[in-house]
Amino acid sequence: MNKKIKLTIVGLGLCLALSSCNKKVEKVKPEAKSKVESSISTENSNQEVKKYETTIYDYFDTITTFSAYCQNEEEFNKYKDLVEKRMAEYHKLFNNYDKFDGVNNVTTLNENAGKEKVKLDKKIIDLLNEGKKWYKETDGDINICYGRVLKIWLDHREAALEDEKNQTAYINDKEVQVDIGGIGKGYATELIKDELIEKGLKSGILSVGGDVAIIGENPTKKDGNFKIAVQDPSLSEEHPYSSIVAIKNTSLVTSGDYQRYFEIDGKRYHHIIDPNTNYPSTNFKSVSVMTDDISKADALSTALFIKNLEEGKKLAKKYKVEAYWIDQDGNTFKTENWDKYETEKN
Repeated sequence: MNKKIKLTIVGLGLCLALSSCNKKVEKVKPEAKSKVESSISTENSNQEVKKYETTIYDYFDTITTFSAYCQNEEEFNKYKDLVEKRMAEYHKLFNNYDKFDGVNNVTTLNENAGKEKVKLDKKIIDLLNEGKKWYKETDGDINICYGRVLKIWLDHREAALEDEKNQTAYINDKEVQVDIGGIGKGYATELIKDELIEKGLKSGILSVGGDVAIIGENPTKKDGNFKIAVQDPSLSEEHPYSSIVAIKNTSLVTSGDYQRYFEIDGKRYHHIIDPNTNYPSTNFKSVSVMTDDISKADALSTALFIKNLEEGKKLAKKYKVEAYWIDQDGNTFKTENWDKYETEKN
């Protein structure tokens, strides 16, 4: 029997910065596009700044937007160039599908599974260790060694062996493949965010596929907050958002079953696999996590999407993060302090 298969990727992201969510994105060329708004006299400062924004299409199979409040275009371009440079670098390093000339990346590691050690950039070694940490912390719900053979990690818990001193890694089973999709994007975003702060950026938003990292405060608001929306999984035009929060200097990540999925004979399957069943997790339509570290938010949003509500709330409490769940029937659940940030509801 021939099966009809369709792959679909919808939306720019599951979390949206409301200051720019209504602006049209024209995906014409795979290059960064920048724009600047008029000068703004800030409410909480005597300094005049302008809001600049750029959109990047090439990396991590998603759309990246970066906006920042700067005194002039020269200052913004300094940060924009840094974002583009690091996005290109981390896209190559953390890629587990493609090879690049002169770069040993996750694909290189997978190709040498069961063969030999691979010399890797320290950032990859650190990411592999991050994956091991989250495997333990989530009771196996996040498993970076889940690539080729499902559940292989259960029998090969040390399959990916790192030598941090010599910056090498070795997969000792040829059937094991590393896939850092559940943590790689957030990890890269956190690295870039930290470097932007180190270089002097005071206020901005870096959104990689809707994973939103907020740097500093909104200079146009007395309370310093940015409004960030959690998309309604129904994708309704009348009620596009399920929750809107007012936050600053933190991160918000949403994992959902409606952004990346494929269809076989009309039945939809999304990309977040429950390692306990080897099938897409069906507990929720989306889970959002708010915390200062976007790498942590990325990992936990995936784990909470897979776990049941009770287990998820326990994990959220352990890591002192705020979380927001939407189940298959559209019912919403939240951690105790989510309401402190919520400003509007669907």
